[in-house]
Amino acid sequence: MMTQMIPLEAQVLRGVSALRQTIAIVHAVPLMRLGLVEALRGSSVFSKSKVVAFANLSEGGAALAAAMPGDVILLDTQAWTLLEGPGGAPQLQALKARGVTVGLVAAVGQDASKLLSGRGISGLLPPDAEPERVVALVEDLTAGRAHFRQDDQPQGTPSRLSRLSSRQFEILELMTRGLLNKQIAWELGLTEGTVKSHVSAILDKLGCDRRTQAIAAFMQCFGVGHERAAFA
Repeated sequence: MMTQMIPLEAQVLRGVSALRQTIAIVHAVPLMRLGLVEALRGSSVFSKSKVVAFANLSEGGAALAAAMPGDVILLDTQAWTLLEGPGGAPQLQALKARGVTVGLVAAVGQDASKLLSGRGISGLLPPDAEPERVVALVEDLTAGRAHFRQDDQPQGTPSRLSRLSSRQFEILELMTRGLLNKQIAWELGLTEGTVKSHVSAILDKLGCDRRTQAIAAFMQCFGVGHERAAFA
């Protein structure tokens, strides 16, 4: 009896255990890298996947070059900006041609999802996403589905940004760069409790329930270009 051969791509989508999927994470913030790695390694869905993490594209260059069909790469905005540029465009095209999917872990609003999906990004993950959301993103990317959710839409209007104090505006800008409260506290020389209080005030003034909504309101006002300037 002849055994039917299953294409490699089909094996990935069906979760065949013989295939060891690689999930590569490139993120400049150590705590974000650790959180993403722990979320994926702690999930039964990806228990047989190889999860690797790097601080930048230079460190992760070999992993990206070795990526195979069904592998997933999660990038921060800095890495994505470099990969999308003239020097990285051939590498991005090569990844797509090999069937590798790319997700963005960044503080950009849902209003940018159409732009991103047309430029090689298959999914968007808010910087404060719960572990379940991280797993859902990679599941969608593995199955060839886009991952852009409507609940990331900003509820506060850009005009409300004028209600923020200079310190609150500064903290919100750092939030758009993917920094967590502890990292913002270190950056500004504040206590984590003080930053937490400011974040609560920011959400209240913008009429938002979650950090992602406040971040999206900021990006709706200043655009993706403002975020890129922060990484220049």
